[in-house]
Order: sequence, then structure tokens, then C-alpha cells
Amino acid sequence: MDNLSNDLLTEIWCRVPYKIVVSCKSISKRFLALFSSPDFIKRSIYHSHTLLQHMNDEEHEKEWCLNFVSKRKLLISFLPNIHHLSDPQNQLSLSFLGRKFDPKLDDVIRKKGVSYSRIVGYSNGLLLCKKTARGRVYHVCNPITKDWVQLPLPPPPLTGHNQRDCLLEGFVCEPYYHIQGNTNRVTFNRHRFRVVRFPYFDGTKSQFVMVVFSSETGQWSIKIVSCPKGFKQATFLVPAVAHGGKLYFMGMMGLLVYDPFNNDEECNTIDYPFPSPRHFPFTGHVGVSCGNIRIANVSCTFNNPVIVSVSVWELEQDSTSWSLLHVTSLPRQDLRNCIRAELQTGREDEILDMVTVRAFHPYHGDVVFFQRAHCIFYGNLMTNQFETLGYGIDGFQTLQIISLDLPWWPTPVPSMT
Repeated sequence: MDNLSNDLLTEIWCRVPYKIVVSCKSISKRFLALFSSPDFIKRSIYHSHTLLQHMNDEEHEKEWCLNFVSKRKLLISFLPNIHHLSDPQNQLSLSFLGRKFDPKLDDVIRKKGVSYSRIVGYSNGLLLCKKTARGRVYHVCNPITKDWVQLPLPPPPLTGHNQRDCLLEGFVCEPYYHIQGNTNRVTFNRHRFRVVRFPYFDGTKSQFVMVVFSSETGQWSIKIVSCPKGFKQATFLVPAVAHGGKLYFMGMMGLLVYDPFNNDEECNTIDYPFPSPRHFPFTGHVGVSCGNIRIANVSCTFNNPVIVSVSVWELEQDSTSWSLLHVTSLPRQDLRNCIRAELQTGREDEILDMVTVRAFHPYHGDVVFFQRAHCIFYGNLMTNQFETLGYGIDGFQTLQIISLDLPWWPTPVPSMT
């Protein structure tokens, strides 16, 4: 291989999954220089992008893998060259962040006084993690390269230093690179990120406080944000969804859209596309598929037998209206087949028998991931084909399922200046 030119090595190695490429940087100084060069990275991104364009829907549908970081954290990873991550030896882990992220601590049985680590958000290849669910110690990391940075502590909660936080949180990072559609030319961006803490309040408010961290300044700032239509937070606090540089927070009657990059003192709301949405935060899901914000809602018709159906809407380009894409009845399942004794966190009668939408497929618009009790399954809502994938502990806030639409090259963690 020493006799091969850099151009030929680039043509060979740009076709290798980047997790393997990253791990091979330590082989020699030549490999380190080659794999770190902008020309090689651009070539690798272009190859992966071209591969995705030539995949059909059937190939997209199966192009993902499950990655249990721990018993309380499940990552669903998507990428055309993702197969190497399905190998148990190549599974992603967060243990490099420290003892609090050791998977052995995420035991199935909840211990009194134990606060588990959490994944707070995902955006363009980076994760925002917390040492404890109600704490203020944040890490921004890349699970592929294992690069990370710890953020400075944010201001204490408005209720005081000794009070536990009760808030919504969001994380959004700009893309590391851009692919021009007409020429397929790859250019790099000076990417940056924002972390948003949105303290909980009762009732409907048209003005509230958000605490925002900027990667450029390396500091937190308190923003007084106005919302002309008013916003009522959900009692079920779910992290925001990041898309297009904006954060979408789930509320009781609609979504709150906040742009922390370009307009951090104003926001707007989008009503849900269905009547009586008060229970939506408990049964529904907000996510991104095919480049657009989507909402899924599960409803039940209490006939004999009970009919469970899922509806999926997509946000229109005007960002104010929704289009209905799917209404599908889910197959009947025996609850006993959805329960695993080894995953019990308490008594069997404490399991909440309900179907929840847990994730969308980022490329295949008909594929949705569900959970009922311990059973995790996916379905193609166009063909009505459903398949069980595996089992995880019960409960939306107990088992975190994070959809990772991985970029074609690992996103560097932006330096904080």
C-alpha cells in the first residue's frame, strides 16, 4: 500500500464506512494526513450521497440498525453504509463521557434516589447529553468519533439553587457541510450550535424566559421571548425536535417554533392538525421524515375488538398547515406477547397498555417505529406490513429512543471561543 498514490488510496478508502476510516487514522502519519484532508472528506461524502440517491424505497426501508446504548437508551441509526454498526463490537456507546454514562448504571430496576443520565437532543450528527435528568451538567458529543465538550453550568433555576429543574430542552446544530443539488459539489460550513432551556410554567403565556447557550461565545444568556398567539406547555416534558436550524417544542394545543440563531426573542406556534389534542403529548410523536416535520397520533376506537389506528401528517411549506399522509389500523397484538419478565421495572399491572409512536424513518416516508409495553416494532403504513424488532423497557420517559439520521461524515464538535 505504500506504493499507491494518494489519489488511488482516496478512491479506495472513500468507499469504506467512515467509522472504520476514523479508527484507521492511527495506523500511520500518512493515513492520518490523508483521512483528515478536505479533499478526502469531500470525496467520501460525495460517494455516500450518490449511493443514497441510487437506493430504492425497499432498500431504504431496511437501511437502519438498533443500538442499545444501555437498557434505558436505544439509538436507531440510519445510513447507507450502516451495516458495520450492527456488529456488537461496533455498537455506539456513551461511556467515554464518564461514569454517569456507564451502561451498567442504567439498570432495569429503578433504584430510589438514583438519577439516570439522559440524551437531551440530537442534531446533525451531535448529541446533547446530561449527567442527570434534572441536573445542569451538559455534554455535546459525537458518538462516532467520541469527541466531546462539557458546557459551562447554566444559570440556576428561577426557583433557586437548591430546586430541581423542571423545563423543556432543545439542541440544534448547523450542518458541517452542504451538497449543492445541481453540481453535487461539497462545501464545508462554519457550523455552530445552540442549547435552549425553556423553564416550565402553568397556563398560557405570550411572553416567557428562555436560557440559550451559544457555541460562538461559550456563554449562556437569558432571553425574554414573545409569542403573539400564546403557548401552553405540556405537562409531559419532551425534548424539542431540531430541523432546519429551528426547534419545535411540543405543547398542549400545538407546536412552538423557535429560531435561536436568527430570531432569539420571538417565536410562533402551529396548531395541531386534529381536534381535542390534549392527550397528544402522551400518545403522539413529532419528528422529521423526508426533509419535513411530521406528526403522528395514535387513537383507539373502543369497539369489540378495540381498533388502534395511527394517523400521520406533514407540515406544508407555508409552515402553518398540515397535509394528511396516512391513516392506518395497527395489527392486533396479544399483550402477553409484548411483555418480557426480565424487563419488568415493577409489578406487571403497572405496565401501561398503549401503543406509542417512537420514531419516523428519515428517508422512507411510509415507515414508522412503534412501542407497545416492551415490544418495539415497525410498520410500513402504505403496505400494512409490520414486524417486531426487539424489546425494551416500558415507558416513554423510561426508555429513550433516539432517531439518528447520521451525516455522511462525522460532524466535528465546534470549538467554543
